[in-house]
Amino acid sequence: MGSNLANVKHNIFLTYCHEVVGVAMKWLVKQHFPMSAIGEANNFQETFSDLPKKRYDLVVLDAEIADNVHLLGAVQRIKSLSPFTRILIFSELDEAVYGPRYLAFGTNGFLAKNADVDDIVLAIETALRGDVFHGEDEVAYRLSPREHQIADLLIRGTSLSQTAQLTNLKETTISTYKKRIFEKFGVKTLSDLISVWEIYR
Repeated sequence: MGSNLANVKHNIFLTYCHEVVGVAMKWLVKQHFPMSAIGEANNFQETFSDLPKKRYDLVVLDAEIADNVHLLGAVQRIKSLSPFTRILIFSELDEAVYGPRYLAFGTNGFLAKNADVDDIVLAIETALRGDVFHGEDEVAYRLSPREHQIADLLIRGTSLSQTAQLTNLKETTISTYKKRIFEKFGVKTLSDLISVWEIYR
């Protein structure tokens, strides 16, 4: 698949934890976005140092870089250094668990490292356009109809006992559903669920 942005010049910054990942990503970007300039780093400190030197359109942020910087902290730092730069998370982590969490922090997508080339190109294109890339496995579509109903009620502020009455289920059953929904979205609190729910509605 060729990129629709092949003839558009962008500045793309790649971070990577292993040299082979960096080589592969640089090759892919050069093949599909040949007009683009590429910056690179294999740690967060170098990333933070280099980003202000040029206006980058996109940072592909490797979640497995072994720095002492928390990934969400890195996302916030990049946004403070370069507010108009889009961020695409590139990770070995489970998208169903971690994807919503990073999207809630304003990134432009979560890309699994085992994604095929077409998906990687599509993710980069989507982020460069300022849109949000969703992998094939979007969490909201993996909720059962009952889980979706209960999640919607909880987000509207309905108590567990009221939800039980409205769904003709026991309150303990609602608690079980709530726990399962939280696990699927990778959140621990209702406020976190509300934040990510809007992304997937």
